[in-house]
Order: sequence, then structure tokens, then C-alpha cells
Amino acid sequence: MITLIDGFEFATPLNPEDVKALAKFHRKQLGDAIYHEDQHIGNIGIEHRIKIAQFTRGLDADQRAEFYRIYNKELHRLAIDDPIHPLHAEHGVNIFLLVVTLVIIAIILYFAFVRDITS
Repeated sequence: MITLIDGFEFATPLNPEDVKALAKFHRKQLGDAIYHEDQHIGNIGIEHRIKIAQFTRGLDADQRAEFYRIYNKELHRLAIDDPIHPLHAEHGVNIFLLVVTLVIIAIILYFAFVRDITS
């Protein structure tokens, strides 16, 4: 049995690389939809799940579970390994850098205004 989902051919037994490629393609479509007003992320996600559900109906229970395990694991990995939003960027501002910046601003203000006013 060969089935086509979004341009990806799936034959039984399932090839994990094909399932991962489909997950990457779906992740890319969802990412692209963020920047387009005419595309709704929710609708795209629902369309993906409908296509996958229609495909997996033809599989036996073990193959269906394996497909969903690979697909969901790949989507989870892609969400965690997001190069646009790395984990270290979520930690906030370095307090040392903030203090140094404020000291430099204070020195500039002192020499620009306060020194001339007090002398």
C-alpha cells in the first residue's frame, strides 16, 4: 500500500525517515503561517491531523502507534531545537552587563552636565 500525504509517499512498512521528513515539512508550514495573515495556524494544524488520521486508518494498530510515536517525537524535537528561539536566550539580562551600562551612563551624565553646574 502506497499513500501520498503532502507530497510524501508512504509505503508499508513505514520508513522512519519519511515520517520525520513529513513532520519537518508540517513544522515548516506552521512556522511560515505565523507571518502570513491569510493563513491560520489552527486550520493548518487541523488539516495536517486530518490527513494523518486518514492515512493511519489504513494501518494496523502497531504501525499506527509507531507512526504517531515517530511523528510526535520529531515535532517535539523540532520545537525544542528551535534555532530562532534558543534556550539560553530565555534566561534574561546579565546583571553585570546592566550595572556596567548604568555606570557608563552615569559617568557620561556627570561629565556632560553635573560637573559644569557644580563648578
